[in-house]
Amino acid sequence: MLGLPKLPDMWRVLKEADLGAIRREAERPFQVLLVAEDAAEAERVGGLLSGPEGARHPWLVPSDPAEARRTAAAGLIDLALVLSPSADPSPALDLAADALRAARVPVATIAHGDRGPMAAVIRPGEAARAAVAALEPSGVPAMAQAVMTAAPPGLRLALARQLVPLREPLFAELIEETARTNAMYALTTGIAEAMPLLDVPLNLADIVVLTKNQLVMSYRIALASGRKGTPRELIGEVLGVIGGGFLFRQGARQLVGLIPVAGIVPKVAVAYAGTLAIGRAVVAWAAYGQALEPGTVRRLYRQALSHGKDVARALVAQARKRAPRRRWLRRRRG
Repeated sequence: MLGLPKLPDMWRVLKEADLGAIRREAERPFQVLLVAEDAAEAERVGGLLSGPEGARHPWLVPSDPAEARRTAAAGLIDLALVLSPSADPSPALDLAADALRAARVPVATIAHGDRGPMAAVIRPGEAARAAVAALEPSGVPAMAQAVMTAAPPGLRLALARQLVPLREPLFAELIEETARTNAMYALTTGIAEAMPLLDVPLNLADIVVLTKNQLVMSYRIALASGRKGTPRELIGEVLGVIGGGFLFRQGARQLVGLIPVAGIVPKVAVAYAGTLAIGRAVVAWAAYGQALEPGTVRRLYRQALSHGKDVARALVAQARKRAPRRRWLRRRRG
């Protein structure tokens, strides 16, 4: 009888994901330029984005517009924030932003002190924009979201590891992206599983792939949270937090795809909800040091399942529109 994958087998699969490369991505240095005409504004934003202690991180570099223009082409700047006290930056700030963009540096604008209806509207050339009433802690979530939106994907993990306020936007994006990836994978394999001779091996392969994606997501969350240790140590801690048993019980639910009456929707919903629950549990442990009760992950899973069913129905409905005549997409009873 075919069985569920064992932890040593999962570790061999995980090694294919190159966890070392993910760690190097998380630990890479970076330079974010804080461009402002008022040096105090740059220092203020640097402190707000650095964390609760309020001391500016050394990789957040204040700059006036003239200096930003001089250093734009040096190839050392990964991201720039233009700090403007009005919705429309001054000519000096505009010139600095143009020079940075010409050097292929992503530029986000932080407009502060102007909450008019147009203040948050992204202008041509901007990678992101935030409008806040003042450079105060209340504006940090909007500024953090703008920074992460503007940052290239390969920079976001390092930003979150170093700058605590940037972690929540990364967690939300990473968990949702992985949950939807797993849902789409479950939908795609569900199509092939409509062939009777393929359903058992494909469902077991699903368990391995989905679990691998969930563990890689968890590893990224742990690194973004500032956790230290070897990949094997961190993965071991993750399994201790969420419980390897939950992983494989959740994986076993993928076998629902073997039941013709159940169809594809429950399979996709389980893939989405299980990933969402695991991601949220790992964030609670890695970022906030919460000791999770044994039933916490199961409760998070139940909470996520309703939304997972909505996501699954939407994905299957989209697939039906694209290929309405295919037998695997016919509505089933139950």
